[in-house]
Amino acid sequence: MSEKQEKNQENPVYIAENETTDAGMDTFFADSPVSANQNTGTVKQGMSRNLKILIAGILVLVILGAALTIILLLSKQQEDSQPIDTDSLADQLLDDEDKAVLVNPEIADDLQEIAISNSENFRVYLKTPATEESNAVYTIEGLEDIALDTGLISTLVNNASELSANSLVSENVPDSELHKYGLDQPLADVTMHYTDGTDFTFSVGNPSPMDNSATYCLINQNLYLVKTSLMANYQKPSTAFASNTILEDPGDENQPIVKSLRITRKDLDYDILLEYDEETASDDTVGGTASKHRMVEPVPVFLNVEKSSDIINGMFGLTAVEIAQIHPSESDLMRAGMDDPFCTVTMQCDDGNPYILHFGNSYTTENGTEAYYAYLEGVNLLYGVSQSRAVWTSVLPGDIHSANIFNTYVWDIAELNILTDSEEFHFSGTGTGADDYTVTKNGEDCNTERFRLLYRFFLNIYGDELFFETDLPAGDPDVEITLRTQDGKEDYKITFYQTSDLNGIIAVNDIPTYKIRSSCITTIQHNLEIFDHPDEEFILTWQ
Repeated sequence: MSEKQEKNQENPVYIAENETTDAGMDTFFADSPVSANQNTGTVKQGMSRNLKILIAGILVLVILGAALTIILLLSKQQEDSQPIDTDSLADQLLDDEDKAVLVNPEIADDLQEIAISNSENFRVYLKTPATEESNAVYTIEGLEDIALDTGLISTLVNNASELSANSLVSENVPDSELHKYGLDQPLADVTMHYTDGTDFTFSVGNPSPMDNSATYCLINQNLYLVKTSLMANYQKPSTAFASNTILEDPGDENQPIVKSLRITRKDLDYDILLEYDEETASDDTVGGTASKHRMVEPVPVFLNVEKSSDIINGMFGLTAVEIAQIHPSESDLMRAGMDDPFCTVTMQCDDGNPYILHFGNSYTTENGTEAYYAYLEGVNLLYGVSQSRAVWTSVLPGDIHSANIFNTYVWDIAELNILTDSEEFHFSGTGTGADDYTVTKNGEDCNTERFRLLYRFFLNIYGDELFFETDLPAGDPDVEITLRTQDGKEDYKITFYQTSDLNGIIAVNDIPTYKIRSSCITTIQHNLEIFDHPDEEFILTWQ
């Protein structure tokens, strides 16, 4: 056995001939490799240096965690033993309130006028004094001919009257220090003139860097902090006080009746004309729809009350998204497209006033709203109305019509005459309701309930879609129905023409109005054939 082998027998842990003592530095503990046949019982080995460091680090973390837990527990005990002193907080709030300083004792009722200088110079003055029945009315010099936002105007009157500042910051501020507060070039200079000859003057500076809810104000060379919300509107130009309401909404009780509304548009080769209908406005003659208006052009049809409401009454209370121009010139109106409007809405009301609203070019506002320029004749303003509110610029007849063909209560019918290519039915009725209404057919007594069920089927008839051709089909109609009410207010004719195996049209008073399926016509003919056979039930649908 060589000397080297003898050493290996004595100590199984060894360094290979070609290895250095740095060979294990890439391992986790940076130790030398250990032989697979290591016998720990033969040679007692101690822990390596890195293993000792790892264990020590773990012990330190355990100790720190335990210490942190103890600290948190002690802290919680201290918090639990020291409840919040609400009385102290209340006293602090009262102290802050005590810092408030009354800087203008004059009241709004005594205000005569306000001189404001911001991005422009303008004057707000008392136009109509207050009475027991109404508030005072203020206006802006030069804007007397346009409607102003009374709510905004009132803030100019009230916000600086009986004004209290949050606190006094500094007295007798030298001019050299005003720039620190934005008061070397104020955002607004304001003078309030009161009836007793008192003037209250203040300048609006920058918001406090510590609290944006407070703004620096200079009053008699003293620096105050005042609520920012009170000072905001004094910084606005006069044009910001123009009302965005194009036509005031007088409310349901005072709203005039829209007698007619005509929509003329460049993208349509016809007008849409809606008219108030005295008969359908009366409770005792309204049938399948509650709308008090009917479409007259381009086709005579009833209106869906929900879908047509905004079209008929939407001009009342209509608001603009912005005021595009105050006192627009002719060139301003031309640039907005008012020399050849895209859409014109003419509304005639029972108060004798016509309202003519023009929509010109479309554009995008600075905040990204898609809008139309709008101009109401007689109002010296150019508005921007969002496309979503400019409903007249996109409405089509099919959007607002009611598909119902008949619209009369059965008990209101005086005569119902039906002609087909093979039969004639002449129904006559009298009475006011189910208890006393009687009907005859071709001059003979008739089963009233049978008549009611037949007419119920007629009420179910609706047009599939509007029909815009002006010429009636050649030849006689397949079915002709004429109706007259007992009060004589309604007298109309409905005719049905089958134009193909699958299709037909309906004409109202000889004006083509709806497309229908031909199965509707054949169902009418079938129900008429079985009218005198009460054991056979009417077909109520043709789909």
